[in-house]
Amino acid sequence: MKKATFLLTGIMATSCAQQKAISYPQTATVDTVDTYFGVSVPDPYRWLENDTSAATASWVKAQNEITNNYLEHIPFRQDLLKRLTELANYERISAPFKKHGKYYFYKNDGLQNQSVLYVQDALNSEARVFLDPNKLSDDGTVALTSLSFSNNGKYAAYTISRSGSDWREIYVMDVATGSLLDDHITWAKFTDAAWQGDGFYYSAYDAPSKGKEFSNVNEHHKIYYHKLGEPQQNDRLVYENKAYPKRFYTAQVSEDERVLFIYESGEGRGNALFMQDLTQKSAPVVQLASDFDYQYTPIEVIGNRIYFFTNYQAAKNKIMAAELQSPELANWKEVVPEKEQVLSDVRVIGGKLFLTYDKDASNHAYVYDLQGKELQEIELPSLGSVSFNGDKDDEECFFSFTSFTIPGATYKY
Repeated sequence: MKKATFLLTGIMATSCAQQKAISYPQTATVDTVDTYFGVSVPDPYRWLENDTSAATASWVKAQNEITNNYLEHIPFRQDLLKRLTELANYERISAPFKKHGKYYFYKNDGLQNQSVLYVQDALNSEARVFLDPNKLSDDGTVALTSLSFSNNGKYAAYTISRSGSDWREIYVMDVATGSLLDDHITWAKFTDAAWQGDGFYYSAYDAPSKGKEFSNVNEHHKIYYHKLGEPQQNDRLVYENKAYPKRFYTAQVSEDERVLFIYESGEGRGNALFMQDLTQKSAPVVQLASDFDYQYTPIEVIGNRIYFFTNYQAAKNKIMAAELQSPELANWKEVVPEKEQVLSDVRVIGGKLFLTYDKDASNHAYVYDLQGKELQEIELPSLGSVSFNGDKDDEECFFSFTSFTIPGATYKY
């Protein structure tokens, strides 16, 4: 194997050396300087951020011509493409997740641009297509980026990205019929749909002026609430912070729809965290944590306790909890303290905590009770990566496992 690798490397190096030296086109610079905390930071290529300008289009065209000319003269390029296509052509199926009595999973036949979402009434019943992103465009460049179901199970909101953009559009479909509702959200970013009642929360920017859709500076991110059947312009503004136009805001609703959490990020390594009691009309937004040096992530609300995943004073992460009546950071208590291994993921499934730790470049999975007592370690097939699916009231849980020597497989716990 080593000899083959060295031979291939040698062939590539020889082939590349035989090509003429590349003469790159000149890239213009501009005298743009920003000052941050008294430090001058030059940004001579900022003009390239205007991706709809004629100058940027000309620069991209020149770069592509050089790149394509180089690639087209690699003699064994088509052989490599053929072999890589053969290696990528195998069926891939995700672990299922259960919603409102039905099972959903993603499947890719091998060479599909986008994985297809399937649904089945039982694990042993025939699966049918629920949503095929490949049919959302002619070239397969529309990706399904998130999916969430209303609490009554009647509707599914999904977000899409076009051609790799980080802009999102949100659509709503009738779960029973598969038909789309008229609801359509545009100019959303860094968001999914967080359902509550007969609508959902989402994050978006103001619609840019015509002709500047992709060149406007993104500022003043906001959280809105969209009620089904209403046009987007009628959506209720839930949260914004005009004092910090470059920060981002994300909404998360607890499974029981009692609590709205608001993340504020964009400065430092962490985030601020707020919450609102959705059971009380016009309840205030309460700040739980404000230190942007740490990450604060609500896991779930169980009974009258909120569970958090955080690196607050714990570089390798830990689990904390607080009572709903006193949710501020000063009142948080440790449930699972920081360990030698890095805690990388936490899920609440069936009233238990499923923890994934990283150790020796491999995942290790454990089950804890809600008081922080370790119940068992889940035996995995070998060193590798694991991912769990499930909700807090589920009686079963699924996890996927893969490694460098074991193809992806799904297990039921």
